[in-house]
Amino acid sequence: MLQSPAQANPPGFPLNYGVFQNYYYKHEPYAGNTNMSTIGTLGTAFYFLGAPIATYLVQRYARWQRQTIWIGFTIAIVGLGAAGWAKDFGSLVATQGIIFGMGVLIMWYPIFNMMNEWFVERRGFALAVICASTGFTGLFYPFALEVLLNKYGPETTLRISAVGLLSLCGPCLPLFKNRCPISRNEAPETDHAFLKMPLFYCFALAGLLQGLGFYFPTIYLSSYATSLGLNSTMGALLLVIYSLAQIVGQMAFGYVSDMRIKRLWQDQRAPVEILVFLSPFISGVAILVLWGPAHSLGMLIAFAIVYGISAGGFAVLWVRMVRFTCITLPPHLQPFESPVRTSDFLYPSPISVSTEPSTQASTLSTSPTLALTTFSYFACMKGIGNVVTGPISSALISLSPDVGHDVYATGRFKGIVAYSCACMLASAAVMVVWWVGKRVRECVGRRDGSGKGNELPA
Repeated sequence: MLQSPAQANPPGFPLNYGVFQNYYYKHEPYAGNTNMSTIGTLGTAFYFLGAPIATYLVQRYARWQRQTIWIGFTIAIVGLGAAGWAKDFGSLVATQGIIFGMGVLIMWYPIFNMMNEWFVERRGFALAVICASTGFTGLFYPFALEVLLNKYGPETTLRISAVGLLSLCGPCLPLFKNRCPISRNEAPETDHAFLKMPLFYCFALAGLLQGLGFYFPTIYLSSYATSLGLNSTMGALLLVIYSLAQIVGQMAFGYVSDMRIKRLWQDQRAPVEILVFLSPFISGVAILVLWGPAHSLGMLIAFAIVYGISAGGFAVLWVRMVRFTCITLPPHLQPFESPVRTSDFLYPSPISVSTEPSTQASTLSTSPTLALTTFSYFACMKGIGNVVTGPISSALISLSPDVGHDVYATGRFKGIVAYSCACMLASAAVMVVWWVGKRVRECVGRRDGSGKGNELPA
């Protein structure tokens, strides 16, 4: 966990792009440009959208993981520093958006693979700590960026940010190392057995819909505050509160996903489907009843807290989605002899398991490629949602006139609020449909006496 600052700061920087966007929108030469959100979405989209390619390369060239972290970090710093000399919108997209995002992509997945080796039983919580450290940057970045932008402008601010990230994160990079010995033999083939499981597509669709709506509040919360007549410092304060709430949410969801609960008389893990449902459902309700009607700082603070806790915790559930998907593979698709206890899951596993203490490790640590590959596809779904956020938000803003403070979402943000709310509630609805379908199959299986309804949760 000592390496968390090095991992957190490059990915955490784009999450505070709302401060830049608010400044760009009000100052020349970008004043009034509704496409400025594209830069922020690209900065975060790359390390999600490129996940399948990155994980393949990490597995294929496992011996070079530490060097890859250095290469990715260097690219990210160069991209951010070069943005300080950008003179037009296209140059900002290329540097602050694409180059910086590519660097974070290259840097992040070797780090995740190392975390996957070091943590087994508490893997969900370990990912939550790393994600929370990303949110931790939001506690001071917004204020710092606000001061720098107002005093020096965006060019100098971007250069200072690049130097700051280099000095803060660079000394931490030598601490990254693998736990398991790196084989010099040919890398194993990438395992795609999970693609034959309906449960994977259910989780992937829920993740895609959640990703389609996730970034709108973080990008536009600061701009929404200034549209109500609040000063830019209050907009930065909202981002800080959101980041703090996100830390709490990620730690809470990560802890609960690993926690064992007493269900009937069995010792089982918290059902991941319920957590996957609760995160977008609470987020959608918060957007609908707190963000849209917000006409004061107090309501915006309440929204930032609720949304940060609920929406921020979704990504840390990926490791449990992966584990749940992998363990429910039918025997003829299993690439390994599963050592996971049946009680780790909400449903009986169709796979024979060992109960020896020495074999009670995570399924993910016994398959060389299955876990990381499945995780990368979940991340890619969020990346797809992320990359279309810029064009969609620009269209929604341009179609919604600003008609005053007293109307829902000030009129200008009505399309943003409606769209992000619909995406979140649709993500939650996917899990409801899955749960209903599973119960129907169980009832049909019991009625037929075949018991097939209880064989697989997929």
